[in-house]
Amino acid sequence: MVIRDAQDDDLLDITRIYNMAVVVGGSTADLTPRNLDQRREWVYSHNPRNQYPVVVIEVDGKVAGFASLSKYHSRAGYSEITEFSYYVDKAYARQGLGTRLVRWLLDAAKRIGFRIAVCVVFADNAGSTALMNRFGFERYGYLPRACRNGDRFLDVAYWYKDLD
Repeated sequence: MVIRDAQDDDLLDITRIYNMAVVVGGSTADLTPRNLDQRREWVYSHNPRNQYPVVVIEVDGKVAGFASLSKYHSRAGYSEITEFSYYVDKAYARQGLGTRLVRWLLDAAKRIGFRIAVCVVFADNAGSTALMNRFGFERYGYLPRACRNGDRFLDVAYWYKDLD
């Protein structure tokens, strides 16, 4: 497994993996698949990339997931906080890719100088909740019925980790 900076050539895989999450549900609040231009815009919004990286994880030369550190809030007083996200192709589920991506994101966040990392997880997402616990995150908020996904509502849990 290799984690590396995402390139333009990875946009099709990033879009495919993200749209898989949209269709399956339970890991994004987007309700309709995104197109290539929309995902490109999302990747390019991570600027500067040395502070807000977007990476892919490869297995046997194939992109099997992606992850990012994002700006938490546009106001300068929040500049030491980063929000991270990660998505794994369902064909590679339960192979430790999420663990590797979260570890990489936390190491990168520390190296870059962020003080706090946050993650937003649907409360019934057992895999992501387990990762938050495994890496020592604390749940600091819970918003019941925050997201409407078709005819069902999803609760949202907010997690943080002090990186100091």
